[in-house]
Amino acid sequence: MPGLSRREKGCNQMDFLNDKGGFTGSATFHAMHLRQAGARLLFFILVVFLSIADPCTVSAEAPQGRVGMVKNVSGEGYVVRDGRRLPATVGFQLLRGDRLLTGSNGTMGVLLEDDTALSLGPSTESTIEHFAYDPARGSLGMVVRVARGVFGYLSGKIAKLAPGSVRVETPVATLGVRGTYFVARIEP
Repeated sequence: MPGLSRREKGCNQMDFLNDKGGFTGSATFHAMHLRQAGARLLFFILVVFLSIADPCTVSAEAPQGRVGMVKNVSGEGYVVRDGRRLPATVGFQLLRGDRLLTGSNGTMGVLLEDDTALSLGPSTESTIEHFAYDPARGSLGMVVRVARGVFGYLSGKIAKLAPGSVRVETPVATLGVRGTYFVARIEP
């Protein structure tokens, strides 16, 4: 489309700022491609969420330190805890600090204590850095670090009760989650 501005072509530019307000980079997004990709990714998230949804809710009386559980896994999926690489299986109890890994043919669905759903695509690495869910004491917050891969997020009760207390950190940006879902591809 010669002669058209970037805005007229449907392009949007997003600048990333670091925590000190300094510029760290920018990315250009094409609106049409985002809509198409967004529809596919939303479908992916919904399929994963519906496949991990359970009519039973997680008990408020969970064991100390538990943050959630693996709801589904296909292909290669692992949980790294205390330096040990353990195979992820349905029902595997997750603790704060666990690192979640999927192989090139693996996917994993995780349901956290507050009903947040995480979806990991192939070749993904993420860590549950911080998780606090105690509404009675006002202790609410979550930090998930994603090092690489495709990562989906569907918000649970923490994001609803304490907007702004959920963060997803990547090598290039930190996302403050205030919406209900997103999918990101992180390429190191």
